[in-house]
Amino acid sequence: MQQGDHVRIGTEGVSVFTIVSVDEDAHSAIIESTADAPGKYPFPAKLDNLAPVV
Repeated sequence: MQQGDHVRIGTEGVSVFTIVSVDEDAHSAIIESTADAPGKYPFPAKLDNLAPVV
């Protein structure tokens, strides 16, 4: 996975997030919701928990 990819948290996730940055050494990424919502903010997530949106 790389910056700009769209992902869900888990294979059954409903919300879609954009990867803001990836830290390969920590096996994590900073992700942010694609929805334009008040209070939207980026947060960390483990790469193993992210599923690509196809």
